[in-house]
Amino acid sequence: MRCDCFLETVLSRSSVRWFRSDPIPDDVLLKIVEAGVRAPNAGNNEQWFFIVVRESGLRSKIHELLLEAHEFYATRALKNPLPPDKVGKWVQRIREGMYLAPAYIAGYVDLRKTTHVEGFFEEEKVFAIQSVAAALENMILVAHSLGLGAVWLGVPLLLKSKFDEVLKPPEGCELQGIIALGYPAETPKTRSRKPLSEVVRFI
Repeated sequence: MRCDCFLETVLSRSSVRWFRSDPIPDDVLLKIVEAGVRAPNAGNNEQWFFIVVRESGLRSKIHELLLEAHEFYATRALKNPLPPDKVGKWVQRIREGMYLAPAYIAGYVDLRKTTHVEGFFEEEKVFAIQSVAAALENMILVAHSLGLGAVWLGVPLLLKSKFDEVLKPPEGCELQGIIALGYPAETPKTRSRKPLSEVVRFI
């Protein structure tokens, strides 16, 4: 099956960080998560679990934790921490509503059932992480194709236990990322990428 429109979806996607408050219809959310679980996954083991957050109180808690996680990232996780004035501006933007979305989708690795023999747990976990990443990417692309915006947030991994207190995942599941999702309140430009000659080798 050939469809150049899909290529256009991929090439035109940009991360959206500001969202309108309009709720996302259930059928649209279902299309997005269905696209996620259609992603390729290691051994077809589907070692993933997703939590879709729509309730306003929980969304507020997630947003508060995103502020804390970004501040942690900017001041403690980087080799060259951002200067206080830049951190302050970043935090202020989040307080003003950046990343506040009508829905969040949290992606977890689910290793309650393992398939590898002893001694290969780390490899199996990496395979599962790759599977979750593929699913989240599917969700982001389908969201874009349906007129929504999204941004992949990795900083929650810096405060996993705090996010787990809010999201309450099944035991044995480990957070890998959160997508903020909604109708865009901005139209960000597509960012340039490094030349292919720097990142690709044909042999």
